[in-house]
Amino acid sequence: MNKELLLLFMEEDSLGKEEIQIVPMIDVMLFLLVFFMLYTINVVPALVQNISVPTSSTLQPVEKKEPITIYITSRGDIYYNKDKVSLDDITQRLSSLPDKSNQNVVIVSDKEVKMQAVMDVIDAVKKAGISKLGLAGEKK
Repeated sequence: MNKELLLLFMEEDSLGKEEIQIVPMIDVMLFLLVFFMLYTINVVPALVQNISVPTSSTLQPVEKKEPITIYITSRGDIYYNKDKVSLDDITQRLSSLPDKSNQNVVIVSDKEVKMQAVMDVIDAVKKAGISKLGLAGEKK
C-alpha cells in the first residue's frame, strides 16, 4: 500500500510541474524575422524599379540650395561664406539674392563670442528679408 501511495504522489507531482518551452517559440520568431527581412530585401527594390514616371514638356529641375554660412570668430570677426565682411555687407549681400524667401542661413559662432555679436548678425540677416535662420552647435 505504501508503494501505491508513493506512485500516486509521484503522478501528481509530474502533472503539477508543467513548464512552457520557450526555445521552440524563439526558433519560430527568429524564422519569421528572417523571412520578413529577406522578403523586404527582395520585394521593395523590385517595387521601386518598376515605376514608370510620367513625362512633361515643361519640366524644370529642382535646385537644392545649400545654406549660406556666416561665421563669427572668438575675436568677433564675421565671415560670409569664408569672406571677411561687416554687418552692413551681410545685409547687402543677402538683399541682392534673387530668391530670399527660400534661402537658409546658418550662423556658426565660437562659444566665447558675446551674445550681442550673435544678435547683431541675426538682425542683419532679418533686415535682408530672410527668415529661415539657424544656429549651429554641438551635441553634449
